[in-house]
Amino acid sequence: MTRSPCSAMVSAVAVLTLAAVAPAPAAADPSPAPCSGADAAVALVHDLASTPDVWSDLRADLTGAGFCTVPVTWGQPAGTDVPIPLAGLRSVDAGARDLADALDELCGQRSQCTVDVVAHGAGSLVTQRYLQDHGNDRVRSLTTLGPMWHGTEIAGLAAAEQTSRDLGTYDAVLALEKPLVDPLCAGCREIIAGSDLLRDLHSRGVPTAGIDYTDIVSRCDGLVVPPENGALPTSTVVTLPGPDSSPCVHHWELPRDGSARDAVLTALPGSGM
Repeated sequence: MTRSPCSAMVSAVAVLTLAAVAPAPAAADPSPAPCSGADAAVALVHDLASTPDVWSDLRADLTGAGFCTVPVTWGQPAGTDVPIPLAGLRSVDAGARDLADALDELCGQRSQCTVDVVAHGAGSLVTQRYLQDHGNDRVRSLTTLGPMWHGTEIAGLAAAEQTSRDLGTYDAVLALEKPLVDPLCAGCREIIAGSDLLRDLHSRGVPTAGIDYTDIVSRCDGLVVPPENGALPTSTVVTLPGPDSSPCVHHWELPRDGSARDAVLTALPGSGM
């Protein structure tokens, strides 16, 4: 069976629907003080179909622990895209450029700049693409929540895409899909396991040498399917729920979950935990 032109659209709608029914984020806390005087800053990179407001609870934790946080907005709809009040809707490459701009602004006035990145879901791919395109001079560590290193096989889309490749119809189908899907959510195509983006990302090297990786994964993530695809074999892996048998955490809840936030604090260099 070949993959229908609607399959990637289905993935886009599924991801956006999951985001829409997720618990509403807490109100955004006030803008933090500039990080110009900090030894290191923590850049927070949100997921697909999300906003920086999702980090409100974690930012409070980090501020209380003495960290300076920089929430990064990536992938806001462009002028020609469907106007959706979310970010994380454009391509991973566009997101990497947004992250580069944010770190340029952060580091522009500093003689030395060290950044630890915390990324949720597709934010892990955005950060990895940034490292591939811009180098690792600024980033010291990458801690991920529900990372998507190998994409998702949700709804069998990856298998359908591989069948399309095997039959030689992939390019033709992609030419039909892109004009329909990309103005709504270009990144939705890219998180499907085996996508062109993921193939290219891994061909260029994952992980990046010199970066300390920690992957925080949930056994019932729900979006990263199967959940064991969420971690890199060379990273430090924290699996939720932990030994205390705490409730299982869905993908969209990870940035707000207390156990996941504790794991982030423990993973960050200089946390002392």
